[in-house]
Amino acid sequence: MSHSRPRPDEEAGAPTPDDETAPLIHNPSTATTTGHKKRGFPTAIAVPKPVSYLASSVLTLFFASIAIYILITGLNAHNLPDKDLQSHLVRATHGAVASDVDICSQIGVSVLKDKNGTAVDAAIATALCIGVIVLYSSGIGGGGFMVVRHANGTSQSVNFREMAPGAAYRDMYNHDPKLAQRGGLAVGIPGEVMGYYTAWQMYGRVPWAELFEPAIRLCEDGFAVTPFLRRTMEIEKEWVMGTNRSQWGFLFTPDGGRMLEEGETMHRPALGRTLRKIAETGPEGFYKGEVARSLARFVRSEGGILTVEDMGKYHVEVNDTLKVWAFGQEILTCPPPCSGPVLIEGLNIAEGLDMSKDESGLATHRIIETMKWISAGRTELGDPRDFNVSNVARVAEIQSKQFAAMVRRNISDTRTYGWKHYNPSYEFKESHGTSHLSVLDAEGMAVALTTTVNLYFGARICDPETGVILNDEMDDFSIPGTGNAFKLQPSIYNYIKPYKRPLSSTAPTITVYNGYPSLIVGASGGSRIVTSVFLAFIKIFKWNYSLLDTVHSPRVHHQLIPEVAYVEHGVRNDVIQGLKERGHEVEELPTIGSVMQAVLRLPDGEIHAVSDFWRKGGVSQKFPL
Repeated sequence: MSHSRPRPDEEAGAPTPDDETAPLIHNPSTATTTGHKKRGFPTAIAVPKPVSYLASSVLTLFFASIAIYILITGLNAHNLPDKDLQSHLVRATHGAVASDVDICSQIGVSVLKDKNGTAVDAAIATALCIGVIVLYSSGIGGGGFMVVRHANGTSQSVNFREMAPGAAYRDMYNHDPKLAQRGGLAVGIPGEVMGYYTAWQMYGRVPWAELFEPAIRLCEDGFAVTPFLRRTMEIEKEWVMGTNRSQWGFLFTPDGGRMLEEGETMHRPALGRTLRKIAETGPEGFYKGEVARSLARFVRSEGGILTVEDMGKYHVEVNDTLKVWAFGQEILTCPPPCSGPVLIEGLNIAEGLDMSKDESGLATHRIIETMKWISAGRTELGDPRDFNVSNVARVAEIQSKQFAAMVRRNISDTRTYGWKHYNPSYEFKESHGTSHLSVLDAEGMAVALTTTVNLYFGARICDPETGVILNDEMDDFSIPGTGNAFKLQPSIYNYIKPYKRPLSSTAPTITVYNGYPSLIVGASGGSRIVTSVFLAFIKIFKWNYSLLDTVHSPRVHHQLIPEVAYVEHGVRNDVIQGLKERGHEVEELPTIGSVMQAVLRLPDGEIHAVSDFWRKGGVSQKFPL
């Protein structure tokens, strides 16, 4: 019996889009200073979809993450005066860093400018800073993916995704799936430290210890609580106030009486000591010795199975990037268990669709239909190193131009379809928060880096000896016996196995044009990551958006299940109406919950960098300053 998603077959009544007659997608508004037309989705009101019992489990996860994003951001992202909007565009001549936090972007640029560092050096220093400050979604207790494109034209994907401990087994959460989300049993072997060291050995130039100094100083001297950190603490207030102060005391005033307020100084001395040990001794300072013993001892005291031996067995996978030619660009992204293959699937599909016009929402309909195929494709991904259930050939097939052509024959311009039309093989696995940063240096090296501890505050346990907040990445595996009410079963490709890596929604990506990196992009936001990166390609390469408009303008999202098209405030009324007339259930939200950081090199060599200030307060920095 085949476990593969069936090939799409041309369906009667599903006309092939007619490129000659496709209607307009947007009304151009004011021009930006780059000369690109600024186009947007002006305001609309949508009718919410009734919550179905069938989709309740997926909806609960999806809306919980969306609600937190909305409450954390607290911003009307799309109604800033033009002069304020332009202030978030960074123009550079030598290089740039785009991240979630201003001071972290500054640290990255300082590595480029003052230490003659490479883009990888800058990315590591920036990411270490992010792990200190954006502690609810990133840090050395987690893992991630890095895509690097060297100036000599070679490219690599560095996979430092967390691994299941050696005692993990397929059915370990069958009796209580929530144990995969909170507490010691949720913890996978952290990969971030080894990932950074591996990338540094390949591409770094600044001494390893020097990359850690800025983050260590932040831990020791303190940093101002950012608006977004404070809002996250407020959203999680009930949990925060009930935490063990020996673990989470740094979130509070010295007497432990109240949570720190925005602008007050937070110190993380225990983490600072751990970072210094890693700086002085390399990854052995984390994966062996007292830090490893402390982490294993602590996780086991919290009900987990992590051992010192597990820590010592962690290893990084370095692979060639996935490559495809689309939209006039060479596109480089990460292989499984990253979601790069389905990004390529979507780009190949979209390349053959006329996205230039959106009269009555036609192009937006085509975008959403492509997103539904992307989401169906994600159900077939997993760790390719699990050779017992490997589907390498199938994953290669969905990245092909031939597969994209078959899919296009199944996209109707007049209607959408129920989820079965898109042939998902298994249930959709909802994933959670992350942090992304993008870097370009003066020599042309580019880095797209996405890190995560999964849910906010990871497994919600922090080792008091090391100051490390542990991930809950075991929740990203599929759990047998938890098939959803759509009768879709958990993916065999993503079942737990010792030292296996779970499926990831991340999609750090670099494009190359005329031999130079042209776009370095990625996002955070769980299941919204790959659709947001996909939409960025449409905006830049199909609609000629500037980078500023690409990041700032409203987004749309569909993940197949639940059967709802989500649109951000600012989408035009006629677009919304056109989607409804084609059978889409539409729900409008202040934000769909994705946060993007990107760097764009224009054909004339000017570099633009934009961080998603509107959704998470990010600020980019340039070199020279």
